[in-house]
Amino acid sequence: MLTNLFSKSRPIGYVVIGLMLLITYLIHLVNDLKWLQSPAVIIEKSFLFVVVVLSVLLIQFITVKNYLAVNNLYSLFLYACFLILFPTFYDDAQLIIANLLVLLALRRVISLQTLNEPKIKIFDASLWIFVATLFESWTILYFVMIYIAIIWYVNQDYRNWIIPLIALLTVTILFYTYSLFYNIDLVEFWTDKYDVGFNFSYFENIYQNIALSFLATIAVLFTVYQLTNLKSIATNQVTLYKNIVLCFVIGAAIYIITPEKSNGLLVFTFFPLSIIGGNFIANTPNKWVKEAVLATILGVSLLLFLLKL
Repeated sequence: MLTNLFSKSRPIGYVVIGLMLLITYLIHLVNDLKWLQSPAVIIEKSFLFVVVVLSVLLIQFITVKNYLAVNNLYSLFLYACFLILFPTFYDDAQLIIANLLVLLALRRVISLQTLNEPKIKIFDASLWIFVATLFESWTILYFVMIYIAIIWYVNQDYRNWIIPLIALLTVTILFYTYSLFYNIDLVEFWTDKYDVGFNFSYFENIYQNIALSFLATIAVLFTVYQLTNLKSIATNQVTLYKNIVLCFVIGAAIYIITPEKSNGLLVFTFFPLSIIGGNFIANTPNKWVKEAVLATILGVSLLLFLLKL
C-alpha cells in the first residue's frame, strides 16, 4: 500500500505526508499546553510549523530539480518519518530555522553541477550558510562543502574562491549593524559558540536512545548501499552523489561535536539520508521488500513517537 502511494509524485502523497506532520506536531504540542496561554507563542508555533513544511517541500524540490529521484515521493516520505522519529526537533526554534537555511544553501551547492551562473550560486549558498551560523553555529562546517564543490565544478576561475569571503563580509556587516541597534555584545555572542563537547549522556528516556540506534542502523545501511553503488550511477551524476554523502558526513559531525546535544541536531543528516534511502527503495526490484522497508520505518517512527509522549 505504501509503495503504491509514494511510488508516484501525486497530490494524495503530499496530502498524506502533510497530515502525518501536522498530526504528530499537534500531538507533540499537546504535551505542554502552556503555549496556548500566549497569543505570541501560538503565532510562533504556527510559524515554526510553516517553516518545517517549507523545509520538507524544499527537499522534494531539490530532489526533482537535480534528478535525484524519478517521479516518486520516497525521499519526502523518509524525511517526514525522520522528523516524527525525533520530535524534540520541534522544540528548538533556532534549529528549525537553521535547518531551512542550510537546505536553501545545499540547493544552490548541488545545482552547481549545471554550471549555470556558478558565481551567483556560490554567493547564495555562502550567504545562507553564514546566516544559518547565527542560529546554529556549527553549520559553519558546510562552508567546507562549498569549497569542495568549487574544486569539483568551477575551480578554473580564481574569483570563485573569493566569493564565499564576500558573502561572509556581507553577513558580518549586516549582523554588526543589527547588533548596534539591539546592543548585542559581539564578543560575548561568539565566545561560547564554538565549544566542542562529546557528552552523549543527554537522553531523557530510553526511547530517545532507541530512536538514535534505529537511525544509526538505517544510516549505515543506506550509506553502505550508496558507496557500493557509485559505479552503477551515470558518470555525470557520480560527483552529485559524492556531494550527498559529504552532506551526511558534515551533518553527523555537527551532531558529534556540538556540546549541547539533542536528538534534534540529527536533522542535518535527514536530507542526505532521505535522498540515499529514496534511491535504495526505488532501485529495489522486489515490491514486498520495498513495502517492508517503508512500513518498518514508518511503524518504528510512530511507535517511538507515541512512547516518548
